[in-house]
Amino acid sequence: MAKPFPTFELSRKPTLATWKEKALKDTTLRTDFVCGVIATRARATKPGPRHISFSYNLLTRTDKELIEAHENHVMIGASKFAFRESETNQDWEVRFLKEVEFAIEPELPALWSASIEFFGERIEKMRTETYWVEDLGAGVDIANRPIFVNPKAVTINSIGILTQGAPAGVDDSNTVVIEIKDDAANSLVTKTYDTDPQPPSSDYEDLGDLNNAALGTGEHLNLNVTQGATADMPAFGIVIEYYFTP
Repeated sequence: MAKPFPTFELSRKPTLATWKEKALKDTTLRTDFVCGVIATRARATKPGPRHISFSYNLLTRTDKELIEAHENHVMIGASKFAFRESETNQDWEVRFLKEVEFAIEPELPALWSASIEFFGERIEKMRTETYWVEDLGAGVDIANRPIFVNPKAVTINSIGILTQGAPAGVDDSNTVVIEIKDDAANSLVTKTYDTDPQPPSSDYEDLGDLNNAALGTGEHLNLNVTQGATADMPAFGIVIEYYFTP
């Protein structure tokens, strides 16, 4: 699962007048009879993906670069990602349908517009859970500790760390490695702290892009923490953002 679209990092919201939404394809099967009757039936047993399109106006160059970076991150239509409508906070799981089209604003040449097309499905709004880890002491590790499970299939959208204090003794010879795995020992994310980068102090930090983000019914997330001899993390939370898989 790729990182979410940067909805709330942009300085502008989508221009409401440009928002359009429809079925991506008409899945109806039609049979024309000589008498003029048309018989119809459904091609599929459930609705297909939706096509949504909209534009941003008056974007700064920084905004444009954020959208470009995301487009490159997901390799245009190759990877799915979460997108949240800024007006309704409705969450979607989408892919790009086509390349983003940028244009210079004719009256304001320092600003840009962007035309975007996605296809995907609405999902339940993101949910967040935090698992709190005790102050382990220097050099103390955690091996494969279950920290999350849900009775339904879910997709993990992001995993971050929230520290309750400052780390100590973390350097290139005494690293802290935090890894989250599923029940099959597939790694979702691994973060290594050393001299640079240091763990956050009384702050939140995303642990990075996720792999193997889809969890089956009742499947766990398991925490592994490996600390060097002098590395001493404060108490911290593992913040898990997820949604029920469509």
